[in-house]
Amino acid sequence: MTRSNVIPMVLFAAIVVSLGINTPQAANEIIARLFNKSISNTELQPSQADVDRFQSILTDKSEKEVRAILAQRALGNKITESVLSDFADKNAIEPNESEIQSAYSVIKLWTVDLDSDGAYQDEELERYRLAMAEGMAKSWKVSKALYEAYGGDVVFQQDNPLTPVGAYQKLFEQYREKGEFVIYDPAFKAAFWSSVKMKYAKTYDPDNIDFSLPWWEKSMTASEK
Repeated sequence: MTRSNVIPMVLFAAIVVSLGINTPQAANEIIARLFNKSISNTELQPSQADVDRFQSILTDKSEKEVRAILAQRALGNKITESVLSDFADKNAIEPNESEIQSAYSVIKLWTVDLDSDGAYQDEELERYRLAMAEGMAKSWKVSKALYEAYGGDVVFQQDNPLTPVGAYQKLFEQYREKGEFVIYDPAFKAAFWSSVKMKYAKTYDPDNIDFSLPWWEKSMTASEK
């Protein structure tokens, strides 16, 4: 589970309501720079299958508008993945074996039906579960470190029940100020920062924010009571 799995739908929701939905005319136009690597408009463009799928959801949007929204979402995911990966590397954040096994145990419960499904070979299924466990454990550990470093609002999201959105904003602003990324295109820039600075109707009370245990362990404990 990469960082793109932590807030992609947040980025998507915010981009949908942002004003910047027009893509640049030139397909090879440089949209942004991320850790000294240029990102062109071409590499952000969605597949036709993705356009069709999202247009069936966003029925009030034209195909051009959906393409723009998905391209902006792709840039947001690239920035998010790269910045969080850099933060984790610089702070030597890696889940230990106990944390990975804890996540694996829960994922195995969630996917127990796949054991008799027949669609996956046993080895393939185990690799899938282990990859998910490693990603989930690392995502929790990065979120924990971010909250401890920056504080801020924390919200519930389905793929990360303790998502430190306030810490994300501070981290992204810090990386922008250091010149680690810059967004040249006004529409993409507006969409990205609109998503990052989005205000949430429901946030956790600070007294209820607890990173002392992985969220899935607390959920399992609560369900057993």
